[in-house]
Amino acid sequence: MKRKAVEVKYRKTSESFPEYLKYEVTILNEDGTMEVVPAYGKDLQDALDRLVTREKAEKVKKSVVKVPWGVWAILWFSYLGALTYWYEKSGQAYVLVAGIVGIVMIAGLVYAWLNNATKSNK
Repeated sequence: MKRKAVEVKYRKTSESFPEYLKYEVTILNEDGTMEVVPAYGKDLQDALDRLVTREKAEKVKKSVVKVPWGVWAILWFSYLGALTYWYEKSGQAYVLVAGIVGIVMIAGLVYAWLNNATKSNK
């Protein structure tokens, strides 16, 4: 059995973000325990979607944090080595520039998504 939302109560309009509504969602966990968590959104569907997205991002963040920094360094330098090899074989400078810009953009987007999805709107 997965986690299920069994009850949702509307509480109030958010003080910090007036266009958002605050809900309290009662969740039935896999072990049978009940948990009440706040959810914010423009409507109930948006609030539940934000809650699910935040929980997924927190799960990803926990996994990323568990990886030692040395592994990330090895992956980074391996990527740069492969990129450099490809550049040497092709002789095209755009390969090197596009590869570095691309990976920095991907890392930035993932970082922004994780930080945006795990912060709460109060």
